[in-house]
Amino acid sequence: SNLIAITGHELRTPLSTIQVCLESLATEPDMSPELQQVMLNSALTDAERMRKLVQDFLTLSRLESGRIDWHVEPLMVQECVDLALSSVHIQAQGSCPDIGVEIPPDLPLIQADGEWLVEVLSKLLDNACKFTRPDGQITVQAQTIDRQGRQMLEVIVADTGRGIEPQRLDIVFDRFYQEEGALRRTTGGTGLGLAICRQIIQGLGGEIWATSAGRDQGSQFHFTMPMVDPSLVTELPPPPAPAVPSGVPLRSRRSTRRRST
Repeated sequence: SNLIAITGHELRTPLSTIQVCLESLATEPDMSPELQQVMLNSALTDAERMRKLVQDFLTLSRLESGRIDWHVEPLMVQECVDLALSSVHIQAQGSCPDIGVEIPPDLPLIQADGEWLVEVLSKLLDNACKFTRPDGQITVQAQTIDRQGRQMLEVIVADTGRGIEPQRLDIVFDRFYQEEGALRRTTGGTGLGLAICRQIIQGLGGEIWATSAGRDQGSQFHFTMPMVDPSLVTELPPPPAPAVPSGVPLRSRRSTRRRST
């Protein structure tokens, strides 16, 4: 019942804005063109917010119910990061801080579903952009680690933004959680992105967690992916299909330190 109440609130808020804007446009013929544009933009913004919320609901429902056909194959994590960066830059439209990438060129391949892994990276990067000032810094790193006796590839998306209080690190992946409260969409998100990330990473055989020194000290989101046994790889696989609009230039980047703007 609590989830239903939260869902109702999340849908009612943008619906109310859309209704007020459309009623004003319909009943006030003398409204100035400038104000008409403001009303129209507000309605369109909240309509897009509703679309994202419904899409995230459907995605989370599929993941939690196990109705996902994973297409796991050997992948290069660098290619997935490149695709996620392209997607984030298009959506951010220049409002995202600088993003630095530190990925060694000789990392082993990972065993993952490329489309879903790009989704995770996109959501983590989008989250970092929303909670980091324009003059801040976001960094994507990757390294091999030993996780309970198993060799895994760890990816870290770190930012210099708001940070997370230590007692909240375990609940940031809950549905509708936001650092300022469950019902406050101050940054324009749906509150479902991290819950979706957790379901995807766990479904692919990895783990995901967050670390932070506290408020205003930045955050680090970590996840692990199984690595491919090099003896079983016969050839390099193609990169996953882009989850971004066509026409976006994608090129392989192999430097150990790269900054994208």
